[in-house]
Amino acid sequence: MAQASFTRLDRTDLAGLTSAAEDADPRALTAYLADNGTVAAEFDGDGGLFAVLLPVLAEDFDIDLETSENALVGDLAERSNALVVILTADERAEYRAALDPESFDPEELGELYADFTEEDDEDQGAAMLAGISALYEALGEVDDSHVVVLMVS
Repeated sequence: MAQASFTRLDRTDLAGLTSAAEDADPRALTAYLADNGTVAAEFDGDGGLFAVLLPVLAEDFDIDLETSENALVGDLAERSNALVVILTADERAEYRAALDPESFDPEELGELYADFTEEDDEDQGAAMLAGISALYEALGEVDDSHVVVLMVS
């Protein structure tokens, strides 16, 4: 099961993320986030869900959380073999209201999960809603000086 972490990080610490990802120790990136950030949201489910949730949000709800900080995210993902998303003040302003968990129907989310993966699993709608709740909470921790790093590994 993949782990998803949401870490609030000062914008000035973003440069250190790349250095940590280049370290030979595969735990360096996680350690850097733990040493320099704080927990922005909790997600107890399988973090692999975000590989489905993020594209579904973009395609079906026009909530694209994967395009900010593209160059840095690409470097981190390549070096760490992890899904990395950096949530910024721009995403907060544009998408936080749209990510209100009350606006989503777990049954519809389950159907979208099934369409995307071609797997029918009734529990995935609730899992997708939990992921949306974590994203909503994490965006609440973002401001002009801080980002939230979602890392799934």
